[in-house]
Amino acid sequence: MSIRKRAAAAYRPRVGESVLDTRTGRTGIYMDTIGGEHYLRPPEGGREWTARPEHVTSAAPVGGAAFEGAAGAESAGRTGPSRRAGPSPLPAT
Repeated sequence: MSIRKRAAAAYRPRVGESVLDTRTGRTGIYMDTIGGEHYLRPPEGGREWTARPEHVTSAAPVGGAAFEGAAGAESAGRTGPSRRAGPSPLPAT
């Protein structure tokens, strides 16, 4: 009679969470699970890739920003700082 160890449950990330694909060594943002594979995308944007659930673990946020925070920073960088309309200077007399 052999004693089998039960496999630990695979890590279940939340959408937008920074995760590590241990097979490739890449850090990505978890997007969804379809057909038993996790879909990840690079934190800076780009093409998604798939990873088996047993190859995905938690990772520290990339650049110190969570997914939602990074999206806000990216949009602010593209549009530039907001400019308030102030009173126009008076013409010199």
